[in-house]
Amino acid sequence: MSGPLSNPFLYGADAPLGPHVRFKIWGAGGGGSGGGDGGGGGSGGFVKGTTLQDEGTTLYIVVGGGGGTHGTYGGGGAGYSGVFTGATPSQANALLIAGGGSGAGRGGTDGAPNKGRGGGGTTGTAGGPSGGGGAGTQSAGGAAGGGSATAGAALTGGRGGTGNGGAGGFGGGGAGAGDGASYTAGGGSGGYYGGGGGASTGAPTYGGGGGSGSGFIHEDAVSASFTSGNTGGDSTGGAAVESGDDEYEANTGAGGNRATAGENGSLSYSIDEASWVTISYSGGVVNFDT
Repeated sequence: MSGPLSNPFLYGADAPLGPHVRFKIWGAGGGGSGGGDGGGGGSGGFVKGTTLQDEGTTLYIVVGGGGGTHGTYGGGGAGYSGVFTGATPSQANALLIAGGGSGAGRGGTDGAPNKGRGGGGTTGTAGGPSGGGGAGTQSAGGAAGGGSATAGAALTGGRGGTGNGGAGGFGGGGAGAGDGASYTAGGGSGGYYGGGGGASTGAPTYGGGGGSGSGFIHEDAVSASFTSGNTGGDSTGGAAVESGDDEYEANTGAGGNRATAGENGSLSYSIDEASWVTISYSGGVVNFDT
């Protein structure tokens, strides 16, 4: 068994006679906010694409965990799902990443639930309507929503403001927060760059939903594309995207309803168009040889 390639994409005269490995990847769903008017979490994003590998190359898989929930406070941001060429996942060895859905908050200038946002494609989506975390992009994490919230960073979503909320999901999800009274904040979700955490304080920042993280496609991947996740509803989580695909694993990728955790992500792969293999959430890094 060989280790990961330093450059797995070689074409033309130098192309290896190795297998094409096709992936379909679902990010995890964000957690719903607690409280009587908490919003639903955003669903995970989706990415599919094919990579050309040397035979025997080891690839490393992360399947994101759903954002947690809390009876009173904001929902946690979900983790990304992705494929890497290194045992310690990083942006430098990323091949494909599907962003997770962000956690929901409650409160705000109009009293509306601050819904979680769907995991991103090229960019994520900013939380709102007030005090929401910023969106992750291809070059930077989402800004913090205000107060003591934190910004997103490489692979990692920011934490919501003060107080304890729903836990962030495995794969870089940020924890939710709240003050236990009028306002709660959602955590930002993991992605190539994570979304920022929402603010949980009162005026002028209010209780914001988390921003969602971006996805990623390596520039040399073959026939790759994104589908962004869905924003949560006033009390229901965002629906999982591409759920009609034959390789979709049931009960994965959706955002959590009010006071309900988001669903874990999932991933499937096939080598040279053979039967697919599904990898479910494990809370760790999984490897396989091509």
